[in-house]
Amino acid sequence: MSCFPSVRGAFVAIVLTVAAPLRADAHEPAVRSHAAIAPGIVGTVKDSTGRPLANAQVVVSVVNRALQTDANGAFAVRGLAPGVYHVDVSLIGYAPQHAVVTVPESGPDVVLNIVLRESPLRLTGVLVSAAPTGTDALGVTQAAVELSGKGLALHLGSSVAQTLSTEPGMAMRFNGPMANVPVIRGLTGDRILVLQDGERTGDLSSASADHALSIDPFSADRIEVIRGPASLLYGNNALGGVVNVIANDIPTDVPARASFFLGGQGESVTPGGVLGGGTTIPLGSRIALSARGTWRNTNDLRVGGRGTLANTDASSNGGSIGLGYAGERVQVGAALRATSFEFGVPFPVDGEPIRLDGQRTQGAMRATLNTGARLVPTVRVDGTVQRYSHDEIEPSGVVGTNFLLNTQTFNVSARTQGQRLTGTIGLQGYFRDYKPTGDEAFTPGATNRNVGVLLFQELPLRRGTRADARVPKLQLGARYDWFTLASKDAGGRFGPGELRDYNSASASLGMSLPLGHTANFSINAQRAFRAPTVEEVFADGFHVAVGTYDVGNRALTSEVSTGIEGILRTQITKGFAQVSAYLNAIGDYIAPRAVGTTVVQGESGPVDVPLVNFVQQDARLYGVEAQGEAEVARHWVVGVTADWIRGRFSDDTNLPYIPAGRLASTLRWDNGRVSLGGGVRQVFRQSRVSGDALDVATDSYTLTNVSIGYTILGGASVHNIVLRADNLFDTIYYDATSRIKSFAPNPGRNFAVVYKIAF
Repeated sequence: MSCFPSVRGAFVAIVLTVAAPLRADAHEPAVRSHAAIAPGIVGTVKDSTGRPLANAQVVVSVVNRALQTDANGAFAVRGLAPGVYHVDVSLIGYAPQHAVVTVPESGPDVVLNIVLRESPLRLTGVLVSAAPTGTDALGVTQAAVELSGKGLALHLGSSVAQTLSTEPGMAMRFNGPMANVPVIRGLTGDRILVLQDGERTGDLSSASADHALSIDPFSADRIEVIRGPASLLYGNNALGGVVNVIANDIPTDVPARASFFLGGQGESVTPGGVLGGGTTIPLGSRIALSARGTWRNTNDLRVGGRGTLANTDASSNGGSIGLGYAGERVQVGAALRATSFEFGVPFPVDGEPIRLDGQRTQGAMRATLNTGARLVPTVRVDGTVQRYSHDEIEPSGVVGTNFLLNTQTFNVSARTQGQRLTGTIGLQGYFRDYKPTGDEAFTPGATNRNVGVLLFQELPLRRGTRADARVPKLQLGARYDWFTLASKDAGGRFGPGELRDYNSASASLGMSLPLGHTANFSINAQRAFRAPTVEEVFADGFHVAVGTYDVGNRALTSEVSTGIEGILRTQITKGFAQVSAYLNAIGDYIAPRAVGTTVVQGESGPVDVPLVNFVQQDARLYGVEAQGEAEVARHWVVGVTADWIRGRFSDDTNLPYIPAGRLASTLRWDNGRVSLGGGVRQVFRQSRVSGDALDVATDSYTLTNVSIGYTILGGASVHNIVLRADNLFDTIYYDATSRIKSFAPNPGRNFAVVYKIAF
């Protein structure tokens, strides 16, 4: 959120002092005199009464540095190259603040003192994923969502998809409480890219509806979403958008003291819950250690009408340990993550109760070098090595299929800084080796090789403006990817190995136009691509967990998306609003289509199952989204959200599994510490379906939710408690995007409690 004195008046004070240091005392960070090493950014975070605020999150988005204020509200960011930086500060119960800071080549530290004002509103703060140049929330040229603090606690579900599912333009591909992934503007699966701390998640959640996303949202500091094509920055698989789950597992700065968080979450709709905790500990003045862990165990899902959905119990656990070094010229770190899970998949009357048992391990590293060069001040290198596997276990206990996936990624990016142009150039690589084995394997093994080069630049459209001025800006970028898909020689029905090339160019052009101090209009156009998957090209077999016989199409070509979007945003002391409209035309869209039935041999004899082919046809998706909140009276906040989307093929038939239109309103009493309220969400009938046996029409329904939230700020600790009732009247309903809507309803009444303490 931008800081404008005319709007906030006495509520907000951001004081930037570059020429002279402040006097250091018990409540201020020490400030260095002129020295041989480069200046840093130091300061304090206080409330409007002058009370220091501990545990406020400070993010320097241009270089993705994150840290928390100490017990005195102080922070210090060292090792920055000279240049312009965007700094975002947030804390539960307060309006986030945004400042633009210029770090000189030499001299004293830049001092940034920030005053946070209490606010009952959910205001957008930092958006690291949206642009490599960093920007305020009003100036982002694509529709974006950021959930953190109180907003994240109020919406926290058992999965990332459930946590995001009520946001405008967001839905959930539901296949039970574990096997679900986000839907963005009607697109899901391999068209959505899910990141963990900015890196690709090396699992198989995008490949099939019965696979789970191996990230637990309870460990997240915040979740960011870019809606609309985002392949320019992140490569193949981002036609619909990007979800970035941020936990900061690799420390990027050394805190002044050790910090901890502990908490838990329980839900009645999936009896059981999760426990989690973590810490960041300084090991001297240059090195920090971080660690976190989560443990989750739940029973079968309770659906509307008080029934249960058999075979949907689950357990998972995960954790990470990271080490970071923060020097004056170099910041480097690494993390090791491990996750294991075991869960069941819902099944129809004539189906089989399949269970999945798997694990994912990941090694990640990140290094940033301040080069000392004026034009290229910073170079960053990061990468991951991941191993994922899971078994699909049949009712007899036999492993029908084992899936093994090994992935490696690397990214090299250089921040560029000219007289007017700022941006990044980069080289990215993504390498994937996939190997299914067992009698039930329905695809051959395959490898993917993807190397891409990108250029992204931002140009202010007025000369001679200050770095922190809000002026019209042009953002432009280009990318080229070399992408191959090679199947392995498997013989039998899969035949010999084959190689496919799907090289493609991507581009983007966006403009941000400030409308006074409190509003902004953005428009952007993007071209993106997606290469077909091994399942879409080479499948030939019965996919037991889904209950279909899939046959791939070896003639498939890349999908090419051309999208255009306009966004109007406004954000003031008493409220905010965002309205966007978009069109996404996708050439050669790939869709599974049930074309009949075929007979397969099940455990109890021959069974008729849907026969699914993959077809390709031009498609278009278009829609509108709106969201807003306003403090209409002291402590009383009214909110409204709405979204509507249509998806059609070029022959005027419907795209499958398109979300229904939604309209929601909320009312709550909120004084920044205590909130009490509720909301009603109306979801309309979806009769515009593909018409096959799986994509059936869904009726309209209404859901009522209530919640109580309580935040306690005590010295160096922050307690956050949320009590929530979802689907209060136990409505039986089916979502249009659900993969099991033909035989199973969505979750019923749910009483949930979330508690977290940071200290």
